[in-house]
Amino acid sequence: MPSLPILCFNDVYRVSQKYNPQTGAPDDKSGGSHINVSQFAQLLFNERKKWPDRPRAKGKEKEKEKDGLVLFAGDVFNPSVESSISRGSHMVPLLNALELDVACVGNHDFDFGYPHLTKLIESTTFPWLLSNIIDERTGTVPETLKKYWVTERRGVKIGVIGLVEQDWIATIPSWPKSFKYRPMKDTALELSKELRDPAGPHQVDIIIALTHCRVPNDIRLCNELGAVAGKDGVENEHGVDLLIGGHDHIYYIGKGHTSWEGYSGRHDAPGTTEDKGVRLIKSGTDFRDLTSAELVLTPTKEGSVRRHLITELKGKHLYVLPSSPSSDSFDSMVKNLLSSVSEAIQKPVCFTLAPFDARSEIVRTQENGLGNWIADVLLHAYAESLFDKGSDSEEQERDGKASSTDGADAVIICGGTLRGDSQYGPGKITLGDILEILPFEDPVVCLEIDGKGIWDTIEGALSKWPAQEGRFPIISGLVVQWDHTRPPNQRVISIYQLKRPPRGQDQDEEDEIENPQDFVDFKEQEDGTRVVVKQKKLDLGDEVKNDDSRVYRVITREYMALGYDGFHALKDRKFVVDDENGQIMSSILRSFLLGSSYIFRHKQFESAAAAHLSSRTDKVLSRARIQHQHSPASSLSSSPQSTKSFLSPQLQNSQHLHNSGILSPVSEQSTGSAWGVLRRHVVQHDWNTIRDALHVAKNEHMSSVDEVAGQAMRQQKQPQATKQHMPGEWKSRAPTPLPIPDSGLPAKGAGTSDDVLATREKKELDNLSDDLAIVCPLIDGRMRDVSADQT
Repeated sequence: MPSLPILCFNDVYRVSQKYNPQTGAPDDKSGGSHINVSQFAQLLFNERKKWPDRPRAKGKEKEKEKDGLVLFAGDVFNPSVESSISRGSHMVPLLNALELDVACVGNHDFDFGYPHLTKLIESTTFPWLLSNIIDERTGTVPETLKKYWVTERRGVKIGVIGLVEQDWIATIPSWPKSFKYRPMKDTALELSKELRDPAGPHQVDIIIALTHCRVPNDIRLCNELGAVAGKDGVENEHGVDLLIGGHDHIYYIGKGHTSWEGYSGRHDAPGTTEDKGVRLIKSGTDFRDLTSAELVLTPTKEGSVRRHLITELKGKHLYVLPSSPSSDSFDSMVKNLLSSVSEAIQKPVCFTLAPFDARSEIVRTQENGLGNWIADVLLHAYAESLFDKGSDSEEQERDGKASSTDGADAVIICGGTLRGDSQYGPGKITLGDILEILPFEDPVVCLEIDGKGIWDTIEGALSKWPAQEGRFPIISGLVVQWDHTRPPNQRVISIYQLKRPPRGQDQDEEDEIENPQDFVDFKEQEDGTRVVVKQKKLDLGDEVKNDDSRVYRVITREYMALGYDGFHALKDRKFVVDDENGQIMSSILRSFLLGSSYIFRHKQFESAAAAHLSSRTDKVLSRARIQHQHSPASSLSSSPQSTKSFLSPQLQNSQHLHNSGILSPVSEQSTGSAWGVLRRHVVQHDWNTIRDALHVAKNEHMSSVDEVAGQAMRQQKQPQATKQHMPGEWKSRAPTPLPIPDSGLPAKGAGTSDDVLATREKKELDNLSDDLAIVCPLIDGRMRDVSADQT
């Protein structure tokens, strides 16, 4: 009887992590506190070395291959801090060096959008499967993905398919409209008929399904497809023989195994009651768990649908420990990659006109512009996936309890979310600044909560004021009036929703021009800078009543949703986007800034330079061009770089330009002067603009505006142990020059030539990237302390 060795894993994110002992893991006496991907790699290599060599094909000079399978069940390109920087590119050479045979796509692999995922997949050296998703434009699986993969190992012909559940598709904001879900069972039965067809080209002996589903769905699918030990007559039924799954980060081996070394999972956990002997392997998460399995196969009678059956499933749970040996070549490669990541965090991602003020005494005690800006972006993080996805019951819709169907209703995070305890800017903000401000890796989630729950949450968040505790609320979508002189838990006076802008059912058709009267001009910042920001006034909508009459969708951190930091009112709520499907905060901000930069760059062209992947992008850019054409060409809404041509000689050489290239505060400049013109029509900050940026980031290729050299990371080869990586080896993309728009001002004389600029100032201004989005975090009164107003 042939036997087939398999190594499998899933849901890996961090190249290094703090060690937390897993259930069943051997005691580690080394005293080490961390584990890393190099140790995981060596563990995998050691196990694979035990396999016999695969017969070498005629004329094939390649080094001997091992006769078994290495399989991956999805989720690798996000979320992690490193992925926030590289957009998953640093994981490509690691996967290639592990020499995988085939993989299934997971939900987080779409976090940076399908267009970027295609680049990541094209850079890998193995096939990726997504069998039950059809692109209606082509009638087959999406481009770069495969419906199935067929191979031969140990004399057995094997078909591998990839299946994903429908639940997580609904949580992906960037899911392409043309991608249609097909039921996993139907797809598997259809492919079983194709792959096992005795007259067909494949005639496989067994079929393995890689899945990215929750345990209950995997168990149900095993039962439906005959992946069950000892089932009578299964040899004459179509289906699959083994499921290898990911997604829910637990280690679980179905009860259909014959023997297992090490922890095999909780078989009494919720959702496992239907496991009556299923053939299922789920291998934990995050480069700390690896499964080594052996399938003992028995041929069936001639003419059977299934040519072989699994008669034994044996295996062991392998653990990565602090004392585990590491691969020298992997160590070198990881060092190179992390060096590239370290260089990347120095790249600018936006240009801010107001400071990013993350000082603890500010963010933990009062409304602050940085918190407002971040919360406004988070409000729309899952807008496309939540659009027209109401609360969970028709009854709630009928009795008026359901929240609106246009994305989330509110954001509630807290001052402790913002770290760094410093001011950043005004001027260029780097990736490193963003990660320093937002270092946490718990995902952003969306939950359902009634009005009373929102009141209780805000009351609890204000209860410790004026102590600088992390719980002080940061909100979006709401307007709260409170009074710090009242006793704790009685400080909230009122809570209102913000009135939403008009929006059609089809987001692509939303072209409404908003009334300028609805916007407020913010001038005179604390540092004296005179700017104009087009930001929506606080137009109050419905009152949030302190009862259970309505249910709202609120975005928050998983940490807070678990009740930590005093947020008990958020605990045990129904999730709309849970921790398995949510993205980390820094990734969301990164996507928003890339999308904003893309719009910022392309609006300066008179017409589209290239076709876009999303029809909505064309409409977004068309609106942006119209706004751009109606702004003074010398304003920062055009470009920070283009302003240098329009400064008067006095300002060009004055103290108003710092050596850093950052625009310095000017408190008393006339709006009729060159500087006054320069500082008008700077920033659009409204719901539709934020959503547009997030949409564009997930639906277009961002390489042209991404300062991080992702392609160089993806192309890195596994180095020899002696190869050294020198800092600066990776080169970032050179910005594509853009024509400076005509200013519409009188022609400059000789006295206003660029040459008048001091050499250093001119160099710094030239280095301001045309691709940088411009932002201006502001306080707008959404968290109004009425007693503070009276003092």
